[in-house]
Amino acid sequence: YVAVIILLIGSTWFTSHLYYNLSNEIISENTITVPVGQRSFITLSDGTEIWLNANSKLTYPSAFEGKERHVKLKGEAYFVVARNIEKPFIVSTSSIDVKVLGTVFNIVDYPSTDSISVSLIEGCIEVYKPSDKKNTVVLQPMHKVSYRSGLMTVSDLNNNNDFLWRDGIYAFEQSPLYEIAAKLELYFDTKIIFQNESIKNYRFTGKFRQRDGIIEILKVMQNIHRFEIMKDEKNNTIILR
Repeated sequence: YVAVIILLIGSTWFTSHLYYNLSNEIISENTITVPVGQRSFITLSDGTEIWLNANSKLTYPSAFEGKERHVKLKGEAYFVVARNIEKPFIVSTSSIDVKVLGTVFNIVDYPSTDSISVSLIEGCIEVYKPSDKKNTVVLQPMHKVSYRSGLMTVSDLNNNNDFLWRDGIYAFEQSPLYEIAAKLELYFDTKIIFQNESIKNYRFTGKFRQRDGIIEILKVMQNIHRFEIMKDEKNNTIILR
């Protein structure tokens, strides 16, 4: 009898301990951080596919429990969300949430920028502030919502080249150099300083490989419009003049 009692106690402890470990594994929170100048791809437990751009971070559970599928993003990511009408997929950024059932969209929310943009390629999404869920913007395909200073504005999405970064390509179309520099600062975590104001509005159209690095990208543009490039390694700064 004593042996049977000990066996039962041991089995109960083992079952409880195993369940506890499995539960912890299910609700554990994972974080993936993408280094500068690189990109990453991940498939979540529900089948959702996510591409992460350089200098981005995604926090997600190892498995989804409850009534929602919830992840957190800093930086830029392209989502292909597995459809589940009973369990909405929610992406939380620094200021707004994006709620979907199953669709394709892109989010840009780098900490150093003063705005957040959400671009919808397929399906339908809801964008709202967590503190004000009643005022929701419902976005239709090929539209973009920008959030700045507490306000949301909707515009047309005319160019899919902005999403070629998933293939390691940065594409620009008649973009001024100051806008290109701002994006390169985000992707490569490098400060770009203009010592010649007149070159800021030089416009460029082209596609550049991410793996070439920031200096090579600037050198290609330098062949189109002449300007000087200097690299300050100590201060991680690039000077254009």
